[in-house]
Parts: sequence; C-alpha cells; structure tokens
Amino acid sequence: MVGFLLDLEGTLVKDKSYTPIPEALEFTKILDERGIPWIVATNNSTEKPRRLIEILREKGFNVNEKKLLSPSLLASNFLKREGVRSIYFMGTEKIKEFFKEEGFEVRDDHNVDAVVVGRDREINYGKLKTATSALVVNGAKLFSFHMNRLILDPDGLVGPSVGAIATALSYAANKPVISFGKPSKEYFERAFELLGISDPQKVYMVSDDPFTDLAEGKKVTGFKTVFVLSGKYKDTAILEEVTPELRPDYVFNHIGECIKLI
Repeated sequence: MVGFLLDLEGTLVKDKSYTPIPEALEFTKILDERGIPWIVATNNSTEKPRRLIEILREKGFNVNEKKLLSPSLLASNFLKREGVRSIYFMGTEKIKEFFKEEGFEVRDDHNVDAVVVGRDREINYGKLKTATSALVVNGAKLFSFHMNRLILDPDGLVGPSVGAIATALSYAANKPVISFGKPSKEYFERAFELLGISDPQKVYMVSDDPFTDLAEGKKVTGFKTVFVLSGKYKDTAILEEVTPELRPDYVFNHIGECIKLI
C-alpha cells in the first residue's frame, strides 16, 4: 500500500485563508474511502497544532491529531534536547503562547539561549537586530520552523518565507541554523511513523515547493515526489533551478490528478 504526505498551503488549501483547493477535498475523501493513509505534512508556523486541526476540519478535511504534522509538534523536544530554556521568537503571538505553555521563557531582548524563527508578518530591522545580537553577542543558538524560501500571500504575490529570514540571520551571525520542519530528518521520520509506512518508495510527497519539500525531502528520505502547479509556481520553468536527479517524479496541475498514482 502507498501513502501520501500532503503539503498544506498551495497544495491542499490556497493560502493562509485556508480556502480549500476544490480537488483536494475530493482527493482526500477518496483516500479515506480506500483506506489509503495520508497526513497533512505542513511547515505551518502561525497556528497552534490543535487550532490548525480545528480550522481544517471546519473547511471539510478529515483531519485529527494523527493526521497532521507541524514543526510546532517537534519544536519543544528539539529545544529541550539542546538545553534551551529561554528564546527570542520571531513569529505570531499564538506560537509565542505555545512556547510559554511548553515551559520556555520567551523574552523580547537578546539575553536568551536561542533564537527561533517562525512566520512574522511584522518583521523589521529592530527584530533582526535583536536576533542577530542574541546570536553574536550572547552566543545563542539559531533554530527555524522550516527552510522554505517563499510564501504565497492571499493577494497572489510572494514574499520571503521563514527559511529566507533564518538564512539571512545565519549568514549575519556565521552560525548554522537547525530546522524543526521539512526537510529535517526528524520531521520525516515522524511523518513516516504517522503513515505507518517505512518503505520510502511507497510514500508520495505532494507539494508546491520543489526545493524544501521535494528536492531536499527526496535527498533525505528517498520518497517519491509530486510537484503541483496550484501554489507558488504556475509553470515548470522553476524546475530548471533544481538539480536534475532531484527533480520531481511527477508534475500535476493540482492534487486531484494524484488519483493516477493509486
């Protein structure tokens, strides 16, 4: 039996409005009817996992805590394993609250053990300065919810995503960045556990991100990759930037065409 790791924004839903891509509702319904395992494999860094499940259920997706994997669910273990107690967080108030609930001290200055980069729509020079000072002056470690380059906004334009900001901070501080989400080995190991499948050749990763999710994911796991044109990129020209051997195994207009794989 095969299984599916389904990216969220640009694949299952249009953007942060969480408006479903019509074919996505039908496809996931078919998977459920046929008993084919699937999970939402998202790099979402703006909503608490429980709330994200509620939103997706309200939109019509049959999702529960065993069918969604987000970086937030791995972040706490990552940080505690590294001995982190205090953080400077760049992101939403909802995720900041999540970290407080997990027992971390969330500060607004540079005197912290770690800088954690999430999706911050109000990023400015002051925040970047505080983060850089924490890394350089205070010797803090650098973590990122994921390493995505771009994010598609509701207005149809794209902006720098979490990975772009984390990479800038890494360059400025000359420090490595550790990612909680895709394409980390830990993320995909947990994703395979949730699917109940260990053979990567029986797993399809479906996404609108040919870099972080597909190329890097294939490098880490060896799974099959499916690039959909329903998100950040509307044609296949972007694939010229991907190393040939890591280009997607399939290219579809939208997730509904994945019916061909089952």
